[in-house]
Amino acid sequence: MKIKTINILGFLMLALGVVCSAGGQDTAGQKTYKIIRSSLGSGGSSKTFATSKGQYKVSQSIGQSSVIGTYSRSGYYLRQGYQQPSSKIRIAKTSDENNLLATVLPNPFNHKISVSFSEKTDAPISVLIYDISGKLIYTKDFSPSKNIQIDLGHVSMGSYLLKAFSNGKAFNAKLIKQ
Repeated sequence: MKIKTINILGFLMLALGVVCSAGGQDTAGQKTYKIIRSSLGSGGSSKTFATSKGQYKVSQSIGQSSVIGTYSRSGYYLRQGYQQPSSKIRIAKTSDENNLLATVLPNPFNHKISVSFSEKTDAPISVLIYDISGKLIYTKDFSPSKNIQIDLGHVSMGSYLLKAFSNGKAFNAKLIKQ
């Protein structure tokens, strides 16, 4: 009976499995490093769909729905959570002089928002929008402009965080969809 118990436990441990994958970056020298991704006992899948409006990646997991914390030190980054974002970690050092000044209207919004910057930038503008749990739901790079329009009709009602980056400067805003 003891041998059967050990074999069953061994099989269960094998069934849980550990999966590792790689990817990463060094912010100073722009060198590529490995991010070790592992999961133990979580199940799920992802699939990419192409439509006339673009590509969408749908993923699901059993358990936690998104990344719940990020820690960095000495060029290493640790993200805790079952599902990890597929995008690279972007770091923008900001101070009061490195802030983009902008206004988001309307807020609360129903479908579209307009982001108006106080001055036109000469560099592309990267916009990222996260849901309240920290999951990236929208990302797009815009040409340099003083005004950009973003269609968020596809997202559900709730609170979101908008982050815009251009030429080392950053802008953050809380959004509310009605």
